[in-house]
Amino acid sequence: MAKRDKNKQSGRIPAPIPVPAGKISGLFNGLLPAVQAAADMARRPVPEWNEALFEELQDALHEERRHQFREVLETLMQFGKEMRAAIERADARAGELDNRLAGLGEKETSLQARGQELDRRDSELQQRDEESRKLEARLALRSAELSAREQNAAAGFLKEQLEAAAQAQVQMDGLAAQLVEFRTELARVRAAGAGEVEKRVGEHLQVLERREAMLDEQAVRLAAKEAQLKEERRAFNQTKQTEEQLAQMIRGDVEAEFKAQLTDCNARCAKRERQVSKLGEENDTLRAELDDYHELEHVLRGRTPSELLAELDDLRRAIKERDRQLRELESERSRDDSPVVRAERDRLAEDLRKLTPELAELRQRETRWRADALERERWALEKRLLQKNKDLLQAGLGELESRIDGLTKARNDQGVFPELSSMDKNPTLQLPAHGQPVGDLKTFTEDLRERIAASQPDNRLYYSLDDLQLFVGGLAMSQLHVFQGISGTGKTSLAKAFAKVVGGHCTDIAVQAGWRDRADLLGHYNAFENRYYEKDCLQALYLARTPQWQDRINVILLDEMNLSRPEQYFADFLHVLEKAEGRSIPLMESRPPNPPKALVDSRAIALPDNVWFIGTANQDETTHELADKTHDRAFMLELGSRHKQQVFEPRNTLGHVTWSFNSLSAAFAKAQRAHAEEVSELLQLIGDSELTRVLEARFRQGWGNRLERQAMHFLPVVYAAGGSMEHALDHLLATRMFRSGKVVGRYDVKIDDLRDVGRALTETWSKVAPSGMPERCLEAIEKDIKRLEDGR
Repeated sequence: MAKRDKNKQSGRIPAPIPVPAGKISGLFNGLLPAVQAAADMARRPVPEWNEALFEELQDALHEERRHQFREVLETLMQFGKEMRAAIERADARAGELDNRLAGLGEKETSLQARGQELDRRDSELQQRDEESRKLEARLALRSAELSAREQNAAAGFLKEQLEAAAQAQVQMDGLAAQLVEFRTELARVRAAGAGEVEKRVGEHLQVLERREAMLDEQAVRLAAKEAQLKEERRAFNQTKQTEEQLAQMIRGDVEAEFKAQLTDCNARCAKRERQVSKLGEENDTLRAELDDYHELEHVLRGRTPSELLAELDDLRRAIKERDRQLRELESERSRDDSPVVRAERDRLAEDLRKLTPELAELRQRETRWRADALERERWALEKRLLQKNKDLLQAGLGELESRIDGLTKARNDQGVFPELSSMDKNPTLQLPAHGQPVGDLKTFTEDLRERIAASQPDNRLYYSLDDLQLFVGGLAMSQLHVFQGISGTGKTSLAKAFAKVVGGHCTDIAVQAGWRDRADLLGHYNAFENRYYEKDCLQALYLARTPQWQDRINVILLDEMNLSRPEQYFADFLHVLEKAEGRSIPLMESRPPNPPKALVDSRAIALPDNVWFIGTANQDETTHELADKTHDRAFMLELGSRHKQQVFEPRNTLGHVTWSFNSLSAAFAKAQRAHAEEVSELLQLIGDSELTRVLEARFRQGWGNRLERQAMHFLPVVYAAGGSMEHALDHLLATRMFRSGKVVGRYDVKIDDLRDVGRALTETWSKVAPSGMPERCLEAIEKDIKRLEDGR
């Protein structure tokens, strides 16, 4: 399609501002500074012009020439302003050049110093050059001597080579004679063996005919056996699937049980750790008390409590003996109150007075020592209990670590991608499945309509043939589809029914508000568990590459995709969809151990050609508008109300069918090759039309390479599916150029602009399709004109 350059040519003189006749003073006052600046720059005297002179010149001119005279003055005034600006810029530039000149002076001084240094090095190099020339002279002399020696050697070698050549000629003559003898013998053997060979060939042919008959019989038996094996395989697959579902349920129960046990073990570990911490604090307290006890032992000077008790008993006996003696003395004093007795009595009384406090202190010490002894026994008992509890905790922790290590090893054996790796191990997914060829796209589309209607007997799905023709063309145009329309128009049902009736696989993903990046679609890697949590989208992309599904159609349904912004969570997919090669999305920074075999470079998921993303979009206060980035890369289809759909009765002879993706892709390519020239001429005609010029001039919209590429893929397939190229082009223009935000739905355009583009579209369409009209594009234009007329 022809491209239009939107850039306008610059350099035109701006249109002069009209000045009323006779009002020339403003022009003169504007022109005089310009003349002054020009005279200063040219170093010439300023002309002696005044306002009266210009008024006389204006009055002397004819009325028609006065306007031209004012335009000349205005142009000169404009040139003067530009000249003053240029002079100011030149002055600024001169200042910069002066600064740079000063800098260059400094650099010149530096370069002179470097020049002197280079002169010194040059003299050194000259000396070395002189030495080199002397060395070269000696080398030349040596080379001449070597050349002479080589010539002498060459002459001797030539003689030897001639002798060797003569001997070789003699040997070649002998070999030629042997060759003649061999050829004669070969001809004789060939003649003798020809008859024998013909005889044996005949015998072998008879044997082969008998074997061929036997093989035909075996082929019949094998065909019957193969049919029986297919039936047994189908039954086995059903049984296998049931067993796998049961195994998956058991696996889920076991994982839940392990998770519960792990949670319980973690709780018990935390409790044990708190107990160990508490016991450690008590142990510290006991250590402090034990230190106090050691200090007490130091005070007691190493004496044991038994020794202290024995000493205390001796003291008690001594005190009792003194008491007895004191009583005897008192009784004797009553009989003999001699001074000696009185002195002894006083002395004993003084001793008793002194020993009484000591006795009390010893009794207190005895009490403390007994309490300390009991406390030490209690400490020893608690220490033994703590050690026993510690041993039990260590045994429990060892058992828990072994169980955790076992679980970790089992998980590592599964790999970082357990679900994807399980697909590699599934024998059913490794069996190639070949679908039925599509053939004619028109028959395929009509059959698709009936099968979709019959897919839900209790709730028939009726879609117009025009919409399905556009849908089939969209499959060839883009791997991203967006179904728009009010709620209840069958957007989600169409995606699911399509995958069902073609024998494909549909993965239903409900988009959530707040999705921000690809992790919401693909999953994320947990470095602590060394596991990638694979979301349904990732598993669906991997499933599409397995041998069982790589020749079948796969659909990933993004239900209510505009609850979040697709430009964020779907950004990586939008980028990859534009690529012709290397269509993969990295999942990890490095390659994990035991990766699934179908990953690209062991760490990236590929975007297979047999996968289509189909998103449904509602328009309400909870959703977001789709950005241009999504619109331009997707096939947009707006579904109408269900009550407007044409009701029909599908055929009863429809059976289950699985269509081949490769044959569908080949049918798309065949249609595109067959109508490529016709589509190119159609696009060229539109590119050279008035419509393109109006779009560029009034709306700053043009045709891009992406739109041309999509048209080359879309229009031929719609035509091959039974539709018309005019209808397909109308749909493409309506969803690309005449959608809200491009040509219509803008607040910087006027009604006249819309009417002009409508007339240009109608005129262009009369050349493209004289018998029809671009109904969808014109409807969008008329709707926007009404909006502007209502002042909305």
